[in-house]
Amino acid sequence: MHPAKLKKDGSLEDVYHPSIYVDTNFLRSYFNAEGAEFYVDEHGNPISPPWEEDMPSIPHHTPSSEDLRNKLIFDLIKPKENWQEYGIIRHWTTKCLSEASLIMTPIALLELYKIDAEVVFKNQCAISLGAKHIQRMGDKEVGKYLSDLYLKLSFEDTKDDAVKELVDDCVFNMSFARGHGLQGIFYISDLNFRMSEGDIGSFLWVLAFLQFEAADIMHLHAAKLLGCEYFASLDKALSKNKEIIKKSAGIQILSNPKEVIAILKKHRKKDA
Repeated sequence: MHPAKLKKDGSLEDVYHPSIYVDTNFLRSYFNAEGAEFYVDEHGNPISPPWEEDMPSIPHHTPSSEDLRNKLIFDLIKPKENWQEYGIIRHWTTKCLSEASLIMTPIALLELYKIDAEVVFKNQCAISLGAKHIQRMGDKEVGKYLSDLYLKLSFEDTKDDAVKELVDDCVFNMSFARGHGLQGIFYISDLNFRMSEGDIGSFLWVLAFLQFEAADIMHLHAAKLLGCEYFASLDKALSKNKEIIKKSAGIQILSNPKEVIAILKKHRKKDA
């Protein structure tokens, strides 16, 4: 994550343009593909990571049954092309090959804390109780259990290491995010977010009319305030309404990683 500078009016400085605002669902895919940039080049061709090139040839250890099972599940469920595409994006952004910048705000960061807590807690429950028990567990129920845990940790002065470890595991790891998962992203640390009745009357009401969630409206409004030309999201509702959003907000929706790659390539730095 790199801090981005703003003008006095709260918009991005010119050096970050063209800018691609990334919402939370796109950001999570980017985050989860951490490390893929070392295995594909800017065109998606396979490459060897630097540490393998510099190391002498050594025999590989025999994979354990757990390793083989994890690989089987990964290959079965996670689309390889998707992983490769985010690897290409990360290659471009972490090596600063494009004039185009990926932008994130505290709104996405807040959502990452929420999502990470829910996902990790459910994973722990599935390991302890079985997947069947948590299949219908919604975020409100997860919140209830996490509230109980947090109360134990913060107000009951518990000495139970298991409670502390579980809470720690469910908290989004910002240190890893800054140095690894969100590397290559420009972060707005001092977002000057404001929403007036005039903003609602000019274009935000359209998004509400189309049944967008409040968080999605806030993301789009933040992108407009920052002056971003593009908005990357995997949300099908945004993709479906991209012409309306372009006309009302002046922002072009990029609805898949291929479209983001195209913008990065279009604005390749001349000396890169």
